[in-house]
Amino acid sequence: MAEATETTATDQSTAAEETSTESSQEQSTPEASAEQSSAASTDAPLYKEFVLPEGFELTPESSTEVTELMTELNLSQEQAQKVVDKHIKFMGDRDGAVEGAKQNQREDWAMKSRTDKEFGGVNLQENLSGARKAMISFSEPAVDAEGKPTLHLEGAMKGQQMTEIEAVMNESGWGDDPRVIRVFHRINQSLSEDSKFVSGQMKPHEVAKTPAETMYPGMNK
Repeated sequence: MAEATETTATDQSTAAEETSTESSQEQSTPEASAEQSSAASTDAPLYKEFVLPEGFELTPESSTEVTELMTELNLSQEQAQKVVDKHIKFMGDRDGAVEGAKQNQREDWAMKSRTDKEFGGVNLQENLSGARKAMISFSEPAVDAEGKPTLHLEGAMKGQQMTEIEAVMNESGWGDDPRVIRVFHRINQSLSEDSKFVSGQMKPHEVAKTPAETMYPGMNK
């Protein structure tokens, strides 16, 4: 009996030691994870300032986001710089395409304006001058964010202050749009003493036809 008791006590002691060892390992696991995380953080690449083209800047917020992304991807300095270069090139190509499309649109509008049946042709310059007169008659002088006059930078009006509507037209390109020119051309006509009022319809004002002209459209007037 004594021998059996001693054996049981030994088994219990061994089991207690094993439980203690497992508990110790479990307790040390979080500490090991923290150490590994700290080591990983230490090994993460620290980026120098990226090389950017002249005139291009990264805001502090954008710089932080870029650095965090590159760190997450674990890219080297060289790899990260290549990603930045590709992104800037993409942005430049996109902006260039947009500007090119705007320029093509303005040129198309200008060509249509020169040949417009209502205000284009031989009387184009006279009609454009009248349309501009009507346009600026109802607009305020244009100033910039600092309150300084916004001036014409080229053309016959160079050095003179723009009106607010002129500034909008120049910035947007709408000043070449025949649909916009037509509106101000009609306003100018309606304000002229010797002109008939032009209604705000999709086509110029037309004189009503007589019943005979309606029935026989080919009849000479």
